[in-house]
Amino acid sequence: MTNPFSTRRRVAGRRALLAACCGVTLVAAQAPTPPAEAGRDPIIVEGERLTPAAARERAAAFIRATGVAASETPAARWTDPVCPRVLGLAPAGARTAENMIRAIAIQVGAEVAPEPCDSNIVVSFASDAGAVVREIERREPRRFGELDPAERRALIDGDAPIRWWHTSEERDTSGGNGGQGRSATANVAADTNTRGAGAGSDLANDVPTTVRYSNSLISTYAQRSLLSATVVIDQDAVMGRRLGAVAAYAALVALAEIRPVDVNSQGSILSLFTAASPPNQLTAQDVGFLRTLYRLPLDRQARYHRGSLVAGMISATTGN
Repeated sequence: MTNPFSTRRRVAGRRALLAACCGVTLVAAQAPTPPAEAGRDPIIVEGERLTPAAARERAAAFIRATGVAASETPAARWTDPVCPRVLGLAPAGARTAENMIRAIAIQVGAEVAPEPCDSNIVVSFASDAGAVVREIERREPRRFGELDPAERRALIDGDAPIRWWHTSEERDTSGGNGGQGRSATANVAADTNTRGAGAGSDLANDVPTTVRYSNSLISTYAQRSLLSATVVIDQDAVMGRRLGAVAAYAALVALAEIRPVDVNSQGSILSLFTAASPPNQLTAQDVGFLRTLYRLPLDRQARYHRGSLVAGMISATTGN
């Protein structure tokens, strides 16, 4: 008589082996370059040439949907070198995905830590992504502290195939103590009583901010820096997708503070699970967004960041 528990173990084992084999197959199919050469190879992107009007409409919709530089909150990015680590895949597949994330980071202008390094971007493939997220929330609820209640519920109780979140901090533009010292919020709060030429304050959203004027540019003397990114991928939900497409998706949401979790954006790798003909690589829009983000002066107000990001994406999708 067949043991049903033994049968289930064999089925689970075959699924795990299939996932591992898919990773190895993609290694051969996509011929990933090693990290040392990744920075010299161009990113392969997918996209369509848009008219300036269509490109502007799509770029503005992307920024609204992702919540980047929303309201009075400036955009954030990595200011420390990134160190991606991929878990839950066979070694060959994990290495392929890590190489792709590193290559994308280098090409868009993010600094990448030499290996070996302490990981600050962790991408985990799991058989039950929801269970993994709920266990993390049970053990370390502080890690979800930057999410609003709706985002937190979607992350913990939703069924998105890929879920992610970040931690960040505000720093002063001098990056005192290697960028890990007194936060910009503390410095700004101390400066709000400053009066005189070149200084001002605003209490938008009950958070004190300071702007200073120099050479016709307005600086907030603060920058928002990403400290960690966690991406959890449901293996069953992504089965049949190319590893390269999933890794590109993970790279985009790890390198930028994209919200909410269930975002869907036309013309982006973020439409991987919703579009009728989804992209298998970063699109021109995605690359334009990331490259602009990593060129932005961070010590600017949110409206400046939104305008710059839209302009950079228009340029990338129109060729102008």
